[in-house]
Amino acid sequence: MCAVEDHPHGTEEWWDRLGAVLFGPWAPQAQPGSGHVHCEPDWSWTLVLSDYDLWCVLGGIGRARLNGQDFTVTSGCVLMLRPGDEIEVRHDPANPLTVGYQHYTHGAEHRSATVADTCPPHFLPPRHVRLDDLSEVRRHLDGLARLRRRPGPDTRARVTAALAVLLLEIHAQAARGTGALPPLMDRRIHDVVEWLARHPTLRLGLHDAAASADLSADQFSRLFRRETGQSLREYQVAVRIRRACELLAESRMTVRQVAAALGYSDHHLFTRQFKDRTGTPPGAWRRSV
Repeated sequence: MCAVEDHPHGTEEWWDRLGAVLFGPWAPQAQPGSGHVHCEPDWSWTLVLSDYDLWCVLGGIGRARLNGQDFTVTSGCVLMLRPGDEIEVRHDPANPLTVGYQHYTHGAEHRSATVADTCPPHFLPPRHVRLDDLSEVRRHLDGLARLRRRPGPDTRARVTAALAVLLLEIHAQAARGTGALPPLMDRRIHDVVEWLARHPTLRLGLHDAAASADLSADQFSRLFRRETGQSLREYQVAVRIRRACELLAESRMTVRQVAAALGYSDHHLFTRQFKDRTGTPPGAWRRSV
């Protein structure tokens, strides 16, 4: 993923400060002007921005000129426009653009436009981001649209929170493009990991896991270890032990009941694996929490 501007190589402290900004004094306020549209064949866009605009290309192909810089826009491109930006976009009538967009400002509603539009610039995302996970951004945009279609006394607060989360997602995807954050887990491994998290009591064999990812057993094993740092078996044991910790801390189940619930026919094997990963036998661990 590439961006027209470099994303700040923030530390954990920088991300904490960004969160405080987006959920605090410079919380984004949605403005009129939002939607999900299939642009008409003869459509074009020329504008000098008076507010902020998140403009996400969901399909099609076009050419943009932003503050004098020309580039191609295709599916997965997001323009994060700011007040005063000059934007021109045209598209291929044979492959017209589909876009999702949301206009917004920063700061409390009662503040003047001059104050509201002075969000610290180092907390603004790059103006041009190529996403590595368009589906996640689209999910957030669809959520905002649903909120707007069902207005109520909670709508403004929920839209503000949802928009702040969306902006954090844009920041994160821009940061992954510059190496400031690690890349996403391979989707095939992610799906297996999610299944294991939801089914800690079940055992997933290597060949079944590989088949679900459409890989050979050897390919899957190498990819799984690269993405998680563990073998499939080691990872499954870790998942079961994490669940065991939750059950021991939060339920009245005995250690033997926990072991049985997690599929252990051998209580001693459960105790050994638990101690190997926590440093403490399950009974002693329970008494310590």
